[in-house]
Amino acid sequence: MSKRKNRFTDEELEDINEWSREREQTSIAQALSSRINIKCKSEAQREVVKSIDDNDISIITGPPGTGKTYLSCAKALKFIKEDHTKYKKIILIKSVNVPRDEEIGYLKGDLNEKMEGFVYPFMSNFEKIIGKAALQSLKAGGAIEILPIKFALGTTLDNSIIIIDEAQQISKDNLRTLLTRIGENSKMIYLGDIKQKSVNKSQKSALEILIEHFTKIEGIGVVELSKKDIVRHPIIEKIEEIFESIEVSERLNGIK
Repeated sequence: MSKRKNRFTDEELEDINEWSREREQTSIAQALSSRINIKCKSEAQREVVKSIDDNDISIITGPPGTGKTYLSCAKALKFIKEDHTKYKKIILIKSVNVPRDEEIGYLKGDLNEKMEGFVYPFMSNFEKIIGKAALQSLKAGGAIEILPIKFALGTTLDNSIIIIDEAQQISKDNLRTLLTRIGENSKMIYLGDIKQKSVNKSQKSALEILIEHFTKIEGIGVVELSKKDIVRHPIIEKIEEIFESIEVSERLNGIK
């Protein structure tokens, strides 16, 4: 007696895929039911939004508190809300530097749980923009993913808004890996502050290489924010000025 093979016809498979797509879109729509308002507080911040809209790859630099992460998060959420057939998820990538005896593998939980603390600034901004419940829904539905750089090799990131944080801590080799991961219907946003570079100071970082060699390519935009764009707290501008004066003094005295 032959056993019946449980196979779907091509038409049935297409119906299943269509049902899955509709369910996914419904889930996103429910999670992002409220309006996403992007509040720019300076002309440079408006340039950030325009760069992300107009380019496949955007490079956003500037000191802490200038809204780099907030604007990127808000735009990413707006993209998957308003054009989910094209942009299906947000992928967060961050260079993670841990002590030799504290590798990520020793942290508790799955990959997303291990990386959660490293991408807290993103999650905090997402929660401010759409609320905790909506954020949890997007994470549970796979619309927000965390991708360590070492796992990016060999993958193609289609239909995604990819945000790479702390680009000043990323090496040239890892930059090449990331730039060549961008796939169909995707955008990449690089965030960073060259002054906060803390590793491999003798070599140029991904952020420096991007600014020096890639900004003249069509489809790549760069926006440099400054102290006058700081919106986090007024005292940060004064803090930055003090550190700048210290750096100038150190250079004059030959201190590296």
